[in-house]
Amino acid sequence: MKNVGKRSILYIVNFYGSPPLNYFEKYLNENKSTYLTIIKLPAVRPSKNRINIDAFIKDEKGNKHNIDLNLFFPLPNFLVFMVQYVLNFFILFILLSKIKRKKFNIIIGETNFGGANAYILKKIGRCDFSIYFNGDILPDTQSSNKCFFLPNNESFFSPFFKFIDSMLIMTQYLLRKMGYGNDLIWFGDKKIEEWDSKKGLEAHNKIIFHGILIDYKEYEKYNSVKKNMNDICYLGRIDDYVGFDILIPSLALIKKILPGIRMHVIGGSVVGIEKYRNLAKQNNVEDNIKFYGYVPKMEDAYNIMSHCALGLALYKPVKDNVSMYTNPGKPKEYIKVGLPVLLTKGGPEIGQEIAKYNAGVEVDFDKEKVTDAIIKIISDNNIYVKLQSGVKRYALKEDINIHFKEFFKNLEKLLIKH
Repeated sequence: MKNVGKRSILYIVNFYGSPPLNYFEKYLNENKSTYLTIIKLPAVRPSKNRINIDAFIKDEKGNKHNIDLNLFFPLPNFLVFMVQYVLNFFILFILLSKIKRKKFNIIIGETNFGGANAYILKKIGRCDFSIYFNGDILPDTQSSNKCFFLPNNESFFSPFFKFIDSMLIMTQYLLRKMGYGNDLIWFGDKKIEEWDSKKGLEAHNKIIFHGILIDYKEYEKYNSVKKNMNDICYLGRIDDYVGFDILIPSLALIKKILPGIRMHVIGGSVVGIEKYRNLAKQNNVEDNIKFYGYVPKMEDAYNIMSHCALGLALYKPVKDNVSMYTNPGKPKEYIKVGLPVLLTKGGPEIGQEIAKYNAGVEVDFDKEKVTDAIIKIISDNNIYVKLQSGVKRYALKEDINIHFKEFFKNLEKLLIKH
């Protein structure tokens, strides 16, 4: 690919509006250096008796074609997962048929499924160069008796569901291996490369670049929003691995000191929300917690969070928590909207980095310690002002305009060699 003129890129994701694509798109649009097309495939998530199809393609001129369906599907969750993956493959080609461009210079696939699709599209001649963005690891099926993809419930059928869950994980391994057939592997973190290497997956060409950054201009916008000191928030999947087993009981303790405390929870599946809504009722805090579920537009999520005072990122420090091996984006999403972060000691390395800048606080994964930390942060104005200063310093350090220039400079070198 010797031509270094204005290139065409297809970027395939399951979640639109979140890193790294949101910053990738913003940087390219501001520099007007690329014809960018984006495909957003449906997020595969369990939902009772329904299959949700929310997909679109946005071409290089900004024209958008949507596929939005909510189908009645009265079968078990594991079948919903399987059917959605198959449907997503066909939806990909339906969306591609909606635009004029039939071949791209570069295709980038995010997640294992996206990486596998990028490889397939390269093989059938739909691009010159393909990239797999590898931003996560996979669970070890032997490390826990719990299900990772399917809901956990204690019943006679639990071993069967664990078996199905293990098969879903093995499918992810196969997709991941296919992704390694791409021309370049873009690792979101050095740890991910090391983990894959232990599994026998080696990249012929690679770039290690976090991609989960902060647009300082957006930080300034959201930071100017007045914070409600009684409101705390959480963004992302909801399960015990992100601390919900201690967060909700902790909320009950905080309520005794701060009756007006309110937690905003953005994300999570219908099944997961039902589980923790019941836990909230058991702890008498159902009126102090609001579950928004899946929020399609990240701007809406940012607007909700920007009115809060604190972001929660309580990763459970255990071996079978896949977030321990990655560079999670959640803490930086909080900082982007001007919030200090409460993190777990012994969690992902980003916690130590944020604490070093005093943009957040690390705490033991313990109900009482979490309770004390939250009360202290949102009640003591001196502490909060100092944390806000740290948030600003960290946002400046992670500004996209500094880091993406270096990323594209390195990518350009690889493309010229190709």
